[in-house]
This record gives sequence, structure tokens and C-alpha cells, in this order.
Amino acid sequence: MATKTISPREELAGRFIRLFIAAGLLTMDQVESYTARHKRNKPILEVLQQEVSLTSFRDLLTAELTFRRVNRVNVNVTAGLTAAGLVTDDELRQLLMVHRPPLDRLIQELREDAVIDEERARRLLELKGAEGAYERLIGEDAVNAPAVCQWLSRLDSRIMREVALAIALHVFRHNELVNKKKSDALRVELGQGKLDEVTVAIRDELGLDSDRLQEKIAEGLRLPQFSGELDPALRGLLPQSLIRRHLILPCYQDEHSVGIASSDPLNIPLAALIHWVSGRWPQPAFAPARRVIDQINALDGKSAPEGAAGVAVDGQAAPPGKAGTAARRFDADILVDNTSAVQLVGSLIESAIELRTTDIHLEPARDGLVVRFRIDGDLHRISTIPPGLAQPVISRIKVLADMDVTERRRPQDGHFELSVDSNTFDFRISTLPAILGEKVVIRILDGARLMTGMDDLGLLPQQRERFDWMLDRPHGLILVTGPTGSGKTSTLYTGLQHINTENRNLVTIEDPVEYQLAGINQVQVDPHIGLDFSSGLRSILRQDPDVILVGEIRDGDTARIALRAAMTGHLVLSTLHTNTALGSIDTLIQLGVQPFTLGNSLCGIVSQRLVRRLCAACRQEGRLTDVQALELGLGDDDLNAAVYTAGGCDGCLGSGYYGRTGVFEVIQATEALRPLVAAHRPQSELEAKARELGMLSLAQAGGRKVLAGETSYEEIARRILIDA
Repeated sequence: MATKTISPREELAGRFIRLFIAAGLLTMDQVESYTARHKRNKPILEVLQQEVSLTSFRDLLTAELTFRRVNRVNVNVTAGLTAAGLVTDDELRQLLMVHRPPLDRLIQELREDAVIDEERARRLLELKGAEGAYERLIGEDAVNAPAVCQWLSRLDSRIMREVALAIALHVFRHNELVNKKKSDALRVELGQGKLDEVTVAIRDELGLDSDRLQEKIAEGLRLPQFSGELDPALRGLLPQSLIRRHLILPCYQDEHSVGIASSDPLNIPLAALIHWVSGRWPQPAFAPARRVIDQINALDGKSAPEGAAGVAVDGQAAPPGKAGTAARRFDADILVDNTSAVQLVGSLIESAIELRTTDIHLEPARDGLVVRFRIDGDLHRISTIPPGLAQPVISRIKVLADMDVTERRRPQDGHFELSVDSNTFDFRISTLPAILGEKVVIRILDGARLMTGMDDLGLLPQQRERFDWMLDRPHGLILVTGPTGSGKTSTLYTGLQHINTENRNLVTIEDPVEYQLAGINQVQVDPHIGLDFSSGLRSILRQDPDVILVGEIRDGDTARIALRAAMTGHLVLSTLHTNTALGSIDTLIQLGVQPFTLGNSLCGIVSQRLVRRLCAACRQEGRLTDVQALELGLGDDDLNAAVYTAGGCDGCLGSGYYGRTGVFEVIQATEALRPLVAAHRPQSELEAKARELGMLSLAQAGGRKVLAGETSYEEIARRILIDA
């Protein structure tokens, strides 16, 4: 395949760094050391506040190196994102049937990287020569698309290092850092499994140590460019669905290598997949997405609209009229080189995880796509993606979430998962068509962030005792109330984990299932098949449950079934959207629950809010006024106590706060309170009795946290007193 060079692309620098790290030629520490010596790292606040372009995203990648070394994620995230949706079971089966690789080689590589153990390897080797061997291989639990995707995205896997080294040699040869003879010799050694020897030769014989490699990256390494020549005989080399999803084209093939044209030529997991099934070394070349789509359509006998080339959907032509115009305009939009889009999405997600972001907002504007992160409950403007990259970035996110890339007129939902070190992140994607384009929100669910211990919730000692008492009841109803985003799910999950033992059957019905909990049977509501809270709850009651969690009581039917379950020997936990704990009683009665039934089944009610913690590095000492102390329910003895206010530093992005904690109002349904509930007494009377029994209001609990220096009066006023 004839090749020619393209001009250096600064935005590929991060991809080259990741390639050389995967190849074992660089380490993250070496990159950080080189960056510290040769680049001026901008403070993160300066990066976030600057006018945004591709340069600012490069600054963001560089600035990440100066963050506190917590959850170092930037290399693993990009590898995981690249591997997301790498291959399906059907595509994997087709690849094996086309290339028919030796089973012993496939199984040996899986065993070497601990994807399968010795016993399974021995059992799989017995398939050699058997009829339907590849079908049976895919049928094994460990040899399926998700397992293969995860394996090929692991930086510690031998096959990733082999393929990364082969691609690195391909890049070195193209940039005249190594001659053809030496490159071919080293590739032969790679084929013999001599990874360490090849690495040493690259560093010592070729003089490409870590500093020289990074100098070359800074100068601008070049990639081969696809010449446009294709061998028609290679059409069946890869499944069409794989070709269209990744926008790749097999160009040529010889005994040892296969040429692959792609707009993302440094996709190492994809190259590793091709090497694993074919035994040949992938030789990547850059091709703009427009050219790849043109070639795919030409090979399939489909013509693109004049002035734009697009991938047809199900072989249908674009509709006439305005809809057809919009469809053709969309085709033109997505034909931007998606290498930048891949890097931008990876950079966004890396930065979001590093900054403890719970939601990424991508909002269309006239000057591009505005990026905002929700951190500790507040939105922070991060960047504006240039107009030319806005649609490719959205399309990239849709591909990751297995959403319809061609649909821009209807809202869509999707998700994908990503494993980083020992943490699993679940990304929930929601798109919404707006006047200026699609708005995208990415909810980031971090399993490690889920509070796993009762001490992490933020309950005061007295409140903790009362909550423990509720959870220890053999039956009854526990309600957790508060607005959306107040931490109700974390409280319920923590409570479930606290009482989750082998002699209990715990079942939940949720919409959606936020986190997967070990040892707990979780059911996802699905209205499309008639599985709502009420019908699901009826089915759960036939499953011999001890503890039931109902994600939310939304209607009278669900409320009545939940109360009936609580009265017949089950402990039921659920949530309501009310501003106060006692307000949930009137809400349930309005839904049709009888006060007598509620009074006899209620164990307790927890109302909560999330408030930001003061940043320990920059908080400033202050004093409360008499009025402020009164609002927080503090006594005279507390007026002169030292409290703190928010400061502002780089570590907390200038906000003065870092992290969040819960503020709670816990009402224990004792024998003194239940008769008042059963008699449906006024809320004021119930509140007076609860205070008499020692209940702390949200404001009072917030005051205790202000005195403890955990948060500020201003934060309590903003989150709690405003609702009083």
C-alpha cells in the first residue's frame, strides 16, 4: 500500500503517549517528569476559565498532570473508552469463522493473560479439531465479546503490549527513526514472543529512550496516510457491522501483516482484536472519516448525497423534503475527522472523573457546545467545544452508549460502563433535541463513591442510633424523604448493606437500578412490558422476601401494597419526594393509605439534604451572629464558638468546598408517636411530639455540623433554611 505523510497533528500527542505507555516504552512517571521539566503547567483554574478551543483541551490534558494524585485514571480511561463496544458476540464468531486461527494459539494467549485458568484452557484445547469448535469456544463464559473487550483494553495484557510495540515500530519506520531491515527484524522477534528484547533494542540500539520519544512527540510524529487503494478481495476480511461502527477499511494483506485505514489509527484494542483472530500485525494508516465512509458506501453499491457522504441506515434513501435535507446535513456534519472527537470525549471523561463530577452537561450554543461539570451539587462551566467538533463529539458519545447516531429529532437514553483500576463507572446518557442542536447529559455513577458504611453518611450519633433501631425491626415501613439529588439512594443502599446477611432475602425494585449490590436481588422497572412498581412489588411478595426496597412510592396502588407488606412480616424501605420528614405522612394519606394502617406499620422517617464540606486547605475562621445562631437552633453557649467560612484555592476549584456530607432529620416511630399518626393529628402536633422525643430538625442538625467545622452557615442557609 503506497503511503504519504500528513501534517503533524498536535491533538494526536496524547494518543502517541498512550501508545508508547501500552508498549512499555514510557511510564506515566516519565511523562510527568518530562512535562515538569519542559512545559509550563497552567493551574487548573486558569485552564477552566480560559476561552476554549482545541488548545484549551490540550491544556486540560497537561493540567491533569498537576492534579493531586488521587485515582490516577487518564491512561486507563482512554483505553477503556476505545474498547467500549469493541466487538459483539456475532462479530467475534464471524471473525473466528473467517480467519480460523489455531485454537491452541488463541487459548494460550488467553491463559497467559489470566483470562482463563489452566483447567479451562485444558478443557478448551479438547475442542481442537472438533466440529463447531469456534461456536463452542464462544459459548464458554470466559470467551465472549465482553470478556474479550475487557481483556484487550487491559494495559497489563501481553497482547496489548505486543500490538502496541508493533504499531510503535510502524510509526518509527514511517518517521525514519528505524530502517526497514531493523524494523522487520524486530517484528520477527515480536512474533517469537521476545517483548523485553525488542523493548531493550528500541531503547538502547535505536536510542529511543523516554526523553527522546517525548521530544519526537513534541516535534510532531507523523502517521502513514491511506492512499485510497483497496483490494476488493478483502471485503470479507472483517464483518460489515464492525467496519461501519469503527469506520475502518482493510486495505492490503500479506503473510505477516494487514493494512487498516481508519480515522482513529491508534485504536490499540481494535488492532489487538485483529491480530488475535488473524495472527497478522495490523499496519494502521490515517484516513479522514469522510473518505472511509465514501469507500464503504462504494463497496456496498450505495451512493452518498451530492456534497456529502453518509452511511446509509438499513439501506434506505434519505426521505424527501425537510426531513431529507436535515438527514443530508447530518451526514455532512459527521464527516469530520473523528480523531479529535475521540480524544475530546476521552479528555472530558478523564477530567470529570478526576474532578469528582456527577454529571457532564453538553449544551448547544451559537459558538459551539458548552461543557459544564456538576461538582458537589453545583455546575461549573469548563469549556466550549468548537462548532466543527460539536457534532462529532455527540456522535462519539452515542456510539459508546449504543444509541442511534442518525436520530437527532427525538430524545434518547443509553449507557455504557467503564472499568478504571478497581472501580467500575456507569455512564447514563440522555439526549434532548433543542433549538440549536442536541443537548447531552452524562450521569456518572461511581461504585466506589457509594457510601459503604453507616459512618460515612453524616448521621449524628443520636440519629445513627435511631436509624440502626429502625433497620433492626423485623417488619414495618422506613421512609427516606428529600428532593431529587439529596442522597436518598445512598442512604437506602447503605442501610441495605448494613442488614444484608446470608439468612435474609433482600429484594429491590428500582427505576433505575443505580448501583449493583452484591447479595441483593435487584429488579429494574420496565413500563414497556408492564413492569411498574406496583406489579413488581406484587411479584416480589411471592418471592419469600425478608426485606424489600421500593425505589419510590409514586401512586396509591404502590403505597397500599407497600403498607400491606410492612404489616405482614416484611421490612419495607422506600422514598418520597417531600421537603420534611413529617410531610410524608400527609402525602401517603393523600395517596389513599389509611392513617390507622400507617400508624401501625411505620418504623420511622428520615429526611435529608446534601451540603458541601468546607475545604480543609483554605477554610477561614469566623463567627456566627445572634440571628444566625437562632436560625440554626443553637444555644447561648454556642454564640462565641469558632466556626468556619469558605475560602478558595486550586484544590477546591476556588469554591471553598470539597466533597459533600448529609444533614438528616430522623424521626423514630415510637409507641408515643404512632397513636398520633393513626389518628391523623395535625403536622404541628406531630412535630411537637417528635421534638419532645428528642428529634433534631434539619436546621438543628446543620447547626451541629457548622459548629464542628464541617460546613458553613452560608451552605446550610442555601440548602436547608431556604425551605424552612
